[in-house]
Amino acid sequence: MSDFHVFILVALLLTVISSFLLTRKFCDSLSHSQRMVISMLSGTSVGLTVGLMASTLMPGGLYLSTMTAIFAGALFAAGCTGKLGTVSLIEGLIAGLMGGMMGAMLGEMISYAESIVFLKLFITLSISSLLLYPVFFHASHREEPIPSGKWLLKPFLVFVVALVFLFGGSLLDAAPMNEQPFHQNH
Repeated sequence: MSDFHVFILVALLLTVISSFLLTRKFCDSLSHSQRMVISMLSGTSVGLTVGLMASTLMPGGLYLSTMTAIFAGALFAAGCTGKLGTVSLIEGLIAGLMGGMMGAMLGEMISYAESIVFLKLFITLSISSLLLYPVFFHASHREEPIPSGKWLLKPFLVFVVALVFLFGGSLLDAAPMNEQPFHQNH
């Protein structure tokens, strides 16, 4: 497992922990539809990330990487959506399961270099799914006016911190492309 894979795993764990904490904070003010959107997006994006990572760690082993990704995707997605309620938990669990399966299959069909690019995209999507909590919270409280122009500063700073974190993690994949594991061509 390379440093980049460790970074992706740590980012996934931080996403699950952050989702759990955000759910505790905003759950009471979210409607059923908002919970469904959060659980489906976070479950699918986390599942795709786990599935693609499993296929890069086990090249050529489609069955083993798919089974690992299905289980891990469902587990991570359940951790993200567990506090949203029973229905949202089931929706997120199934989305994580499906995302894990699709990510593992995608990883077997593309090269290692392309897998790294997709991993960067999917981890960004997973972390971005956390932004739905405050967006939906503020969307359900529309009657409050925006106090000043400083309200844009906090989301912008969160975006910059996430961007620096993801850019720093992408620098960990410094292995030359000709030394990457072999993938089957399909």
